[in-house]
Amino acid sequence: MNEVIRKNREVCLGKEWITKKVWLSSADRYGLPDFCFKRINEPLTNKVSYTDVLVYLINKYDLKEYLEIGVSVLKTFYQIACNTEANLVAFDINYKNPCIEIPRPYTFFEKKNVLVPEDWDDLKNKNLKHNLIFSDALHDNKGLQAEWDNYIKDHLADNWFIVYDDAWDHPVKYITKHFLPELRKKYGNIYFRKMIVQEWVRGNRHPIFIVSNVPFLIDEKSGG
Repeated sequence: MNEVIRKNREVCLGKEWITKKVWLSSADRYGLPDFCFKRINEPLTNKVSYTDVLVYLINKYDLKEYLEIGVSVLKTFYQIACNTEANLVAFDINYKNPCIEIPRPYTFFEKKNVLVPEDWDDLKNKNLKHNLIFSDALHDNKGLQAEWDNYIKDHLADNWFIVYDDAWDHPVKYITKHFLPELRKKYGNIYFRKMIVQEWVRGNRHPIFIVSNVPFLIDEKSGG
């Protein structure tokens, strides 16, 4: 994990992820509360972040197709673009953040609401099967269920991971009760793990919930 952390921190050095003008132009402020906007450009510590976990999984398990639901200012998406070779797809309720240039080809579905079934149609028409889906849009029951019903359940590759952000007790209970039985029925053994990791501003920590049909291990060693 140390090498992943080093590379992720390196590509973020000196980045201005979003300007105040662009931030204010979004109805939901790109999902950035005031305190996050003020600190979004601060470099993270060397503690493991959720983006480190995503990059680690992609590279360790050779995951080819990545979907991020709720990309916000592209801070996570940018690091994955720089430090993996996965094919990249983004889905967000906002227009693409114009302050960040992704350094290689990707597909972006902008102004799409996870709660609106028709907003998934363009992505469905791509007929993709994803090895890794990062769910980082709405974190309540309604949003999680909409993602599941409208897209996720029918678009997993043979080997897959789903990583849920903001995985506090209630979302994890909902996912465990409503999605895991369906996944077990279709794929057999399902493996899962909750982790406390650094988020997108320096030092702030919160849980993620990783679900997979692949038995997985994560090297959590970091630079401290």
